[in-house]
Amino acid sequence: EDTVGGGGGASPRRTAAEYDARLADLERERECIEREKAQVERYKQLLLKQRDIMIALTQRLNERDEQIMALQDELDAYDKNQAALENKLDEKTAQCIRLQRLELDGGAAAAPAPYAPPHA
Repeated sequence: EDTVGGGGGASPRRTAAEYDARLADLERERECIEREKAQVERYKQLLLKQRDIMIALTQRLNERDEQIMALQDELDAYDKNQAALENKLDEKTAQCIRLQRLELDGGAAAAPAPYAPPHA
């Protein structure tokens, strides 16, 4: 038994129990640290996967942007070609109308009168 003033100290059984309790506390703390380390490692792996996915998505977006720009250039070329064809068609239509007018004006005097059905 302990005496006031510091006699013999703690009993050996009590000291062993304290050591066992402290050792159990340290073991729990070590296990907790191990679990936290494992969780940090899983989180790190998850972040690396997310980074890889973001890189892949960015690359696909860049490829699509390039495709869109190429298609836009092609569409612009088609629009330009269509406008040129429409202008050519307008010119040909105007030329055809002029020729028809000339034919009507020049051939009106020599042409027979248009057929008129008999009146009943």
